[in-house]
Amino acid sequence: MLKQMRDGAKSTLVKFVLFGLLLLAMTGLALIGGQGVFRSALQDDAVARIGSTKIHAEDFERMVREELRRKNVREADAIRAGVPRKILQQEIDRRVFAMAANDAGILPGDVLAARQIRSIIAPLVKKGLSQQEALQRLEQAYNMNEPELVSSVKTDIATELLFRVITSGSYAPKQLVADALRFRNEYRTGAYFMLTAKDVPPVSPPSDATLKSYYTSVQGDYTLPEYRTLTVVTLSRKSVAATIKIPEAKLEQQYKDNLDEYKTPETRIIAQAVAPDEATAESVYKAAEKDNDLRAAAKNAGVKVSYLLPEPFTRKQIAPELQLAAFAGKAGAITAPIKTPLGWHVLYIKKIEPGAVRPFSAVKGEIESNLAQDQVDDAMYSLSNKIEDAIGGGATLAEVAKQFNLPLAVLDKVDANGKPANGKEAPAALPDLAKLVSAGFSLDKGEASQMIEAAGGYQVVGVDDVFPASQPPFDAVENAVRARWMKEQEMDALNDKAAKIIARLKQGASFDKVAAELHEPVQQTGAVRRGESSMEAKLDDNMLGALFALDAAGETTAVTEDNALAILRLTGRVVKMPPPAALKQDSQDLASVMQRLISNDLIEQYRQSLWAKYDVRINDKLLNSLYATKSDADSGTD
Repeated sequence: MLKQMRDGAKSTLVKFVLFGLLLLAMTGLALIGGQGVFRSALQDDAVARIGSTKIHAEDFERMVREELRRKNVREADAIRAGVPRKILQQEIDRRVFAMAANDAGILPGDVLAARQIRSIIAPLVKKGLSQQEALQRLEQAYNMNEPELVSSVKTDIATELLFRVITSGSYAPKQLVADALRFRNEYRTGAYFMLTAKDVPPVSPPSDATLKSYYTSVQGDYTLPEYRTLTVVTLSRKSVAATIKIPEAKLEQQYKDNLDEYKTPETRIIAQAVAPDEATAESVYKAAEKDNDLRAAAKNAGVKVSYLLPEPFTRKQIAPELQLAAFAGKAGAITAPIKTPLGWHVLYIKKIEPGAVRPFSAVKGEIESNLAQDQVDDAMYSLSNKIEDAIGGGATLAEVAKQFNLPLAVLDKVDANGKPANGKEAPAALPDLAKLVSAGFSLDKGEASQMIEAAGGYQVVGVDDVFPASQPPFDAVENAVRARWMKEQEMDALNDKAAKIIARLKQGASFDKVAAELHEPVQQTGAVRRGESSMEAKLDDNMLGALFALDAAGETTAVTEDNALAILRLTGRVVKMPPPAALKQDSQDLASVMQRLISNDLIEQYRQSLWAKYDVRINDKLLNSLYATKSDADSGTD
């Protein structure tokens, strides 16, 4: 969790993920709430039990809804991918590891938790937020108050420490690393010559009966997919916003009515010393009062006292426990120790900056933007309802587009992937084509979808026509089928010839002599390192794979190429280690990867043992009933 929180803080606050485990992608789901897309069922039943502790269906559904909303995943897609079950397993993992850490007596203290929280919010502080603002953002992101946050961080620290104990014995043996490096740095060389159509007798064209019989066996490959003609209507925020104009008088009135919002509150520049206990804080306070130097007093107290550099705070930004003392004292004052969940604080009020009122001219643009945003939201909501009412009343999408002056796009005869039958590109104005086509292929002819959320607005897709999958007549594909039959016969003949050549080579025939008999030049592959791409090796994938599939020098195999076969012989295997400096780095990197894999395996084994220890049971029947796919529900599957 701590690593994920720190990584989240380095990007943006909205990317903070839910508390969870560091390894095996065990992301915990602590947030519970919100409105959902899944149906609620059997609220008093449990989808899982951990001993006597239950995870109730209602609570779990909230977890799932929150996770899907956070990741912007559709319900149907999530069910098909088995996401609800994965979320349940992750939540169970989070709980059993926390229980194991508690049973092991791993109980981090307040000071360690405070240090971890300061470390987590440090990237936000560097971006200009005060520590209190960053902490409040963190609390809001996780829907927790300060004591709950501290408790959660303690639990996660305990879990991390437990992982360290479990994986402390993981070790990648030197011999294993060395063997892996030799395998990785093996180079191979090969020689080959080609067999082409000129090396086998010409194939006679098939009779009509033979060709029609062959077509019967392969006609599924020529089936035309289902096509649909779809109409899309777009309701964009940009077009709605262009119609909204706000009078100057209304902007001024909004400013007057909300004057408090445009007041810059009093700000105080405050330094802090944070101690783990009251006695230490009291000694720091007395020393600071004597010399009027809080920083020196904190430093002299030793490493257990943290000194926080002066930074600006408004009354709302500083911790509630500190507000009274911080905003009652005068500039230069040092406060007596005050307790918060993070420890005992001694404050130094370095400077006081009085509040002020921002003039109308400075905030006019902000007010206009906010009011326009509200009106756009209202207009979008009103228009979307009117559009849905019109569609519900029987209006076609073309009629809806004309009535509400909305852009209309037609996807003429496209398949389920959005590819038009005529080979042309889909309209550029429809960037989220996959979502629209998916919705269009879930409807019947003449139906229209509900509003589909899109970038910058909403879209509605309707089905104008459906062209079922069809089998083309034999006459339409006869030439292609004949060419295919001829090519298959030719390749069969080449394979027969290659088998005979390889048999001769196994009996001792000269590779070069056989190639000369066929008037084919022998080509060399060059030295190819294991793991090289086909582009790097200058060989196609089939040839590259075959070269490393052979075991001993002298072995030969046939490799299918485009319209040809290659007779490939392995001519050499050699290990070439990189220079000492590079080899040392490679060894360290490989050992690190191996050790991580071993650690993951140890944690997975331990996880399975914890499930047994704490008697974890999943109610599969209830879970399946809650998240049955649409097809299951329609067929009456329990």
